[in-house]
Amino acid sequence: MKKIVVILLVLIAISCDDGNFDIPEFNFTDESIDNCGDLVLYKINNIESLVLELNQDNTDDSFFTEIKENKTYTLSEGGTNSITYRTFDTEPTNNYFCQNIPPTTPLVINEWLGSGTLKVTTFLESEDDNDTVEETNLEENSDLDDFPNYIDSDDDNDGILTKNEDPDNDGDPTNDDTDNDGISNYLDDDDDGDGTPTIKESIVEDSDNDGILDYLDDDTKEELPEDRPAIVNSYLKTYKNTFVIESLKLTNTNENTIQYDTYDFGEKSKIVTETDVNG
Repeated sequence: MKKIVVILLVLIAISCDDGNFDIPEFNFTDESIDNCGDLVLYKINNIESLVLELNQDNTDDSFFTEIKENKTYTLSEGGTNSITYRTFDTEPTNNYFCQNIPPTTPLVINEWLGSGTLKVTTFLESEDDNDTVEETNLEENSDLDDFPNYIDSDDDNDGILTKNEDPDNDGDPTNDDTDNDGISNYLDDDDDGDGTPTIKESIVEDSDNDGILDYLDDDTKEELPEDRPAIVNSYLKTYKNTFVIESLKLTNTNENTIQYDTYDFGEKSKIVTETDVNG
C-alpha cells in the first residue's frame, strides 16, 4: 500500500508543471479588440488583459486600411513592438490602456512579456453610401459619373442627395416618382417631367405659390441663375483586419510560460469616410 501511495505522489508531482502554477485563465476568445489609436490594441477579460503595442515608425494612417495579406511585425520583450499579458486585482477600464502613464489602480498582480511574429491581414469588407436604398447591382451607374450607385450620394447627379429625394417622407426614396414616368426621383434628373432638369430648378422656392416646390412642380419651369453646385460625394468603406501571432511565448518573472504555435488575437473593423466631388 505504501508503494502505491509513493507512486501516486510521484505521478502528481510530475504532472504539475512549475511553469503553470500561477497562470490564470488566459481566455480572450470571446473578447473584442479595443484600441487606442492604431498603435495600442488590447483585450480585457475580467481581471486579465492582453496588449499589443506597435512602434510609431511601423504604422501610419493606413495601418487599418492598407489592403494587404500578412503584414508582419516582430514582437519581442523590450522591443519596439511588444505583447504583454497582465492580471490585475480588479478589472481595468479602457482608460487604463489609453494613457501614456498608466494609473496606479487597478494594481498589476502579475505580468508576462512576450515574443512572436504578428501577422496582420487587411481587406475591404464593404462599401456603402448609406442612402437608404438597397443597391445590389454594383455595376449600375445611373448618372455615368465616377461612382456606381451603391457608393454615390446623388445617384442622378441632380444636386439633391439620394436619401433626400423622398417627398412623401416615408424613408424610402424608391417609392417616390413625382412625374409618374416609371423612374423614381432619385434616379430621375427631371423629377417633375417639365423639361427643365432638376438641377436647374429651385429646391426651396415655390414660384407660383401653389404649395409645391419648383423642382417638383410641372407648372413651374423657372430656371436658377446658375446650376446648383455638384454635391460632394461621401460613402463609407469598412475594412476588416485579422491579427494572428505565430510562435507566441509569454514569460513572467517566475519563469512561468504560456506558449502557442499560432495564436488568433482576433479581428477588428475600421470604417473610413471617402469624399470627392460628384460629377
